[in-house]
Amino acid sequence: MEFKLYQFAKKELKKYKIFTPGEYDIDNPGATETEREILAVVYKRKERSYQNRDDGGRVVGGLTGKALKKYNLKLNEVIEVEGLRYKIVDVTPRIYADFVEFGMELMRNGE
Repeated sequence: MEFKLYQFAKKELKKYKIFTPGEYDIDNPGATETEREILAVVYKRKERSYQNRDDGGRVVGGLTGKALKKYNLKLNEVIEVEGLRYKIVDVTPRIYADFVEFGMELMRNGE
C-alpha cells in the first residue's frame, strides 16, 4: 500500500515559499537566493528535545511538515510560514509514500 499526500491531507495543503540560498564562492560573490512555491502541510510536532552544542545548545522539534517528493527539498533551504522564516534542518524520505517529512528550525536574525 502506498500513501498519497493528497488522500489524507487534501484540505490542509497550502502554498509555501521556499528560498534556496545561492552558492557563494570567489567566482560568484554576488549570488542571490532563488524563490519557488510548493504545496505542503506544516504542523507542530509534539515531542521536544534539547541538543547540547558548543554554542549553548538549541531546542529541536518545533515544526515539521510533509511535502511531495517532486519538490526535491534540501537541507538549509528556508521556508516561510506565516511571515516567519524557518530553516529546513532534516529531510526524511518515506519509502511507501509520495512525500517526504521535513523538520524546521526558526531562524533568528537571518541565521
